[in-house]
Amino acid sequence: MIDDNSEDGKILESIFEPNNSEILTQLEDGPKKFSDLSKNLDMTKEEIEQSLSYLIEHKFVNKIEKGDQVNYSVNSDALSKILENHDNFKNIDDGLAKLDSFLN
Repeated sequence: MIDDNSEDGKILESIFEPNNSEILTQLEDGPKKFSDLSKNLDMTKEEIEQSLSYLIEHKFVNKIEKGDQVNYSVNSDALSKILENHDNFKNIDDGLAKLDSFLN
């Protein structure tokens, strides 16, 4: 787990980024094939990979490649730890406010 508060802020910002929020919502019920994410979100493989790159790099999202099939899943433990961190409550609140303003 990353202890640096500025790094936590970057991770939270990435989690609440609108494209990532949509992808994470899709992954909420378990791993998904790239093709399903692409179809449901109308995003290309490159757009999904670019959007998730920071979360994949920091092990919040897993990318599993088997042959020509790519699956994505959420690392629930890592995600829960950063969201439960007391120091992050204000950042989460700010992130939710940003997401709400984007959606409305």
